[in-house]
Amino acid sequence: MRLIGVIALAAMAAGCFYSEDELISRRLAGEPFETGYYVHAPVDPETGEEWGGATWEGEIRKGHQRRYYSRVEDFPHNNARFRSMGGSVWLAQVPARDGPEAYSFGLLWVYEGDVIAYHIPDCTVLAEAARDELALSPDGEGLCVVDDLGTLESAMSAYLAQFEGEEMRIDGIYRRVD
Repeated sequence: MRLIGVIALAAMAAGCFYSEDELISRRLAGEPFETGYYVHAPVDPETGEEWGGATWEGEIRKGHQRRYYSRVEDFPHNNARFRSMGGSVWLAQVPARDGPEAYSFGLLWVYEGDVIAYHIPDCTVLAEAARDELALSPDGEGLCVVDDLGTLESAMSAYLAQFEGEEMRIDGIYRRVD
């Protein structure tokens, strides 16, 4: 049953990094952006343009467990926690919406004017040497399981370094509109 939940999570984030345990605890979580009313739009992976208009909109709040949540149905990143990677870059931890407990991880950039862009890193794209050094190995679905925060942060740092100077695909954008 746990595998079904992870596969469902992976369908949304092919090749993602995931864990069966929460790696960003309340104590380690940061608060990268202000609460408020946001609009979410996906980004076309081929053109890099926002497409299809808003797919979700509503108020995003901060909970007492340092989780961001919304009471509006179908918030794609409900109960996410974040950890600073330095500057405007944040590591995002998002729990699976349905099924067994599992968490996927992504990268978030917070810009002035309350614009937030995110990217779902593909572990199969991370250089093999970096994966070997971190003992990460994609499974048959292209997923990499990560068991501790140190390994995750090292993997994301290597991923960011690998793309330094290049445009990284943006998977979606949130804009604050209130």
